[in-house]
Amino acid sequence: MRFLGMVGFYRRYCPNLAEVAAPLTRLTSRKVSFNWTPECQRSFEQLKQFLSSDPVLAAPDFQKPFILHTDASDLATGAVLLQDDQGVLHPVAYHSTKLAKHQLAYSTIEKELLGIINAIKKFECYLYGGAHPIQIFTDHNPLTFLEKNKYSNQRLLRWSLSLQPYHLQVKHIKGRDNVVADALSRP
Repeated sequence: MRFLGMVGFYRRYCPNLAEVAAPLTRLTSRKVSFNWTPECQRSFEQLKQFLSSDPVLAAPDFQKPFILHTDASDLATGAVLLQDDQGVLHPVAYHSTKLAKHQLAYSTIEKELLGIINAIKKFECYLYGGAHPIQIFTDHNPLTFLEKNKYSNQRLLRWSLSLQPYHLQVKHIKGRDNVVADALSRP
């Protein structure tokens, strides 16, 4: 369902989305037993191809600012690097990573900040030394105060310091509007 939600976020770019996604949509019904068929696999592969090609996935334009949407769950972090093209946000790259065993015990704010750290590291080739501020959208509101807080938590302080070379603007986004990053951070 999360995957279909992420695909649905880009539905305006996918001709016949309902038809292509129909085998997977059928599996979301409680009246149908979950049986992954070759037809479901073909639908899944077509939808992945759709998410990773033009017009959804765009080539980076280093003259424009980058926007980063991040999220963390209990098991993983996810992020999507975006750029605005005439009022439409197009993904440039996706990232998802499973939390290590020791990271599973992190607090929520630590997991959410780790999601930002992971994304910055992954997309460093796009973000480092850029002329524009990087807007980061997270559904974890306490991170919007990142640069103002004096942490007693040494891990948060260390991570906050590692982000100093970047001109970041951390903003809050409602969880229901953080569709793509949310889908990437869930198992």
